This record gives sequence, C-alpha cells and structure tokens, in this order.
Amino acid sequence: MRVVRADPNQPPERGSLRDARWLVIPGEAWGELRHLTMFAELDGALVAIDGRGVELELEADIQRRAVHLLVVDDVIEAARLQKSAGITKVVAGHKGPIEALLW
Repeated sequence: MRVVRADPNQPPERGSLRDARWLVIPGEAWGELRHLTMFAELDGALVAIDGRGVELELEADIQRRAVHLLVVDDVIEAARLQKSAGITKVVAGHKGPIEALLW
C-alpha cells in the first residue's frame, strides 16, 4: 500500500497521487493543503489527517467530506466530528503512527 505524506514546504504534485492508496495531511497544514483532497479523490487516493496536537478548523470546509480518516486527541471532539463532519472514521487517543490505522 503506497502512502503519500503531504509536506507543506514541498506539497506533492498531482502525479504523485496516482496509484497511491492514501494521502496523509498533517493537521497543522490542513489550511494550506486541503485543496489536495480534490486531486486525491479524482485519483482514487483516500485522505487521512493527523490532527493530534493541533486545533483543526474543519467545520466550514467542504473538502472535509473527502477525508476518510481523522486522528485527534480528544474523545469528545472525535465523537462530535464523527457525527457532524461526514468523515468516515475519527479516532481519538491513538499514540502510534497514523499508518497503523490506514486500511
């Protein structure tokens, strides 16, 4: 399974998403890199956000509908987001690498 990690200092080009199973976006770069969800969706890659340790602002983003996995710190926040944001799976309290949660 090929995973592309988005780096805000050097965002992945669209071509790098082809044949990738996942695009992982760091939570602190969501505002800068959320446009990548459009390309990921078109190329068949699933989107994961590692939101641990950051205050994410997902409520107003239409791109959040393209997110399949979100990892956060707080259990209550995870439950709220799972119900309201349209994200496939929201996980709270995971201590290991996000790659361990990808399917």
